[in-house]
Amino acid sequence: MISLFLILLPLAGLLLVWASGKCLKLHVAVINITALLHCAGTAVLWFLPELDDIAPGRVTELLGVDFLSLTVLSVVSFLNLLSSIQTIKYFPMVRQHYMTNAEKFLSPQLVAICLLGFLSSMTLVTVSRNFGLLWVAMEATTLASAPLIIFRRSGNSLEAMWKYILICSVGIGFALFGTMLLAIAGEGSHAGMDMLLLSQADLHPEWFKAAFVFMLAGYGTKMGLAPFQSWMPDAYSEAPGVLSVLSSGALLACSFLGVARVLEIAPDSVRSFCTDLMLVLGLISLALAAFFIVRQNDYKRMLAYSSMEHMGLVSIMWALGLQYVALLHIIIHALLKVVLFMTADNIQLACSTQKISNISGLLGVIKRNGINYILAVLLLCGMPPSPLFFTEMTLIGKNVWLGAVVLVLLFVVFAGMTYHALRMTMGKRSACTADAGEVKKLERLSNIPTVVLVIVLLTGLLLAAGVVSGELAVR
Repeated sequence: MISLFLILLPLAGLLLVWASGKCLKLHVAVINITALLHCAGTAVLWFLPELDDIAPGRVTELLGVDFLSLTVLSVVSFLNLLSSIQTIKYFPMVRQHYMTNAEKFLSPQLVAICLLGFLSSMTLVTVSRNFGLLWVAMEATTLASAPLIIFRRSGNSLEAMWKYILICSVGIGFALFGTMLLAIAGEGSHAGMDMLLLSQADLHPEWFKAAFVFMLAGYGTKMGLAPFQSWMPDAYSEAPGVLSVLSSGALLACSFLGVARVLEIAPDSVRSFCTDLMLVLGLISLALAAFFIVRQNDYKRMLAYSSMEHMGLVSIMWALGLQYVALLHIIIHALLKVVLFMTADNIQLACSTQKISNISGLLGVIKRNGINYILAVLLLCGMPPSPLFFTEMTLIGKNVWLGAVVLVLLFVVFAGMTYHALRMTMGKRSACTADAGEVKKLERLSNIPTVVLVIVLLTGLLLAAGVVSGELAVR
């Protein structure tokens, strides 16, 4: 019943926002109250999971949680809460631009409606116990989030939105075909699309192979795996930070959950085929990300390729059987993207550009944002005491030859991202279009990224203490 509540709660908020007209304060209040209640419901699922079974039998067949789905749901809920809190100060700044130049920005009401619909659809992805319902929910995330990409209502944002819709729709079409093949693979067991029944069924190996290929291609498109990632740089560079936070941290985790669900029910005879395929795509994603990051001149697009890199790492970890390490990697990556995308929004408002070559001396313009940016980039690249250092070292220690390849590619990523970050934060002050009053507001908008950065650092220090004391091992 709690799972159903978490799906319907944002939809109720959506209807309230739609009926409220242009009352910005009510929009922000609804978004934040919904986020708080969603987090509370997610917390209840951790401590009292039995309450979720108090529902009609048909509902429990379709909806429910386990450790994997609850972890991803927690990431979705917490990131949504952080984005919602950010809107308290961010939306008024957007409204000021909207009122003076209405043709350039979406209405805050439409933004709120899309964010609430996005939360509901991602929640449905995480709690689905049926592959058909999972596919519907994944398609709903595309429809709910697409309008947010044209936030600035420019030609580039319109192009990015259609690119996102078309490429992801093609990917979801592959996933639909894979879902049909999966039904054929389990036809003799009469399991239908039920995940639990399929996990216990005698699936046809060859049909399952075909199903996994198409579902990996489909959900891998939303996940940002190469060679299906071409929508990410355009979408992330045009969307506002509140969407990019949810897309890079939450949506990619939901998409990966879809792949993990299929792998969970794989017959033993084809499991190695599936993991090898994930391993290959993970390495290709990591290699392409390293190449594009080094050559990048747009800091938001650079963050998009960074997401591609980390989803590649997660795929490699999962393929090697490092599930808990992969989940930790997903969580920390999501938190660091909160810092980086929110800070990137502030940099864009302060400097009116996304070009790395046009920005320098941020530490002398928006000091707190500049500090957050450079620290988050270093932690995202695995610089100790980042928790990602321990997850990546665990991966490298799992297989010597694979680890050597991954280590070289990670070094290229580190060199590229730190070079760009240092170029933006150090040196002479760049021309800043924001006045003193706007700079103060932008510095206040760095509060949430700072708190998240502290959480990540404390997590890394706790992991380091565990390794030093011998309670944890990196190998």
